Amino acid sequence: MINRRRFLHITSAGAVGLLTGSFPSLMNNIPPVGAEVDKDEEFEPDLDISLRATTSETQIFPGNNTWVWSFQGQVLKGDPSRLMTLEGSYLGPIIRVNKGEKIRIRFTNDIPDVSIVHWHGLHVPAVMDGHPRYVIPRGNTYIYEFEVRNRAGTYWYHPHPDRRTGPQVYGGLAGLFLVSDDEEKAAGLPSGEYDIPLVIQDRIFDRNNQLIYAVGNMMD
Repeated sequence: MINRRRFLHITSAGAVGLLTGSFPSLMNNIPPVGAEVDKDEEFEPDLDISLRATTSETQIFPGNNTWVWSFQGQVLKGDPSRLMTLEGSYLGPIIRVNKGEKIRIRFTNDIPDVSIVHWHGLHVPAVMDGHPRYVIPRGNTYIYEFEVRNRAGTYWYHPHPDRRTGPQVYGGLAGLFLVSDDEEKAAGLPSGEYDIPLVIQDRIFDRNNQLIYAVGNMMD
């Protein structure tokens, strides 16, 4: 979000830069839009989660491990079972929430690229939606705070930086976001061991078991 003061700061810097020839240095002094966002002290979450994008390696095929990017999560407040890590998978943890709950997610970027998280299909405020203009560099944190307004369903989360969404998702940064509500509970659907989250992916590997992202394919 750009407020009036920031807008005037940018435009005045540009005007001075055109007159003095120092435009680049002036622009470098303006805080980036994706700078760390402080949490709202009045927001009381039902579920508070730490989510980190990091590099790791995993055994997918016999031989060399495959380098991937992955989400790692931890419940800071709330029921720990709301965050389900998939053993043997490089995908991010499954986040389980209920309609009407308030959620806080502290996303920390620890990959060698700018990133931000988009909550695919969720009805959230624009500043919490992971727009590319809110990307943060490595080492920074972006705090999401929103109320779950969606009906029960299978949603997912993934990075959303400009022109980098495809490669980052391909590298492993993705996870399921499951919403439940009273309507779903009343339907008597299979649950527990019979509720199986399923993700189907298409990947290309080289002879050393490393991922190949082919520019120009559908994932681009």
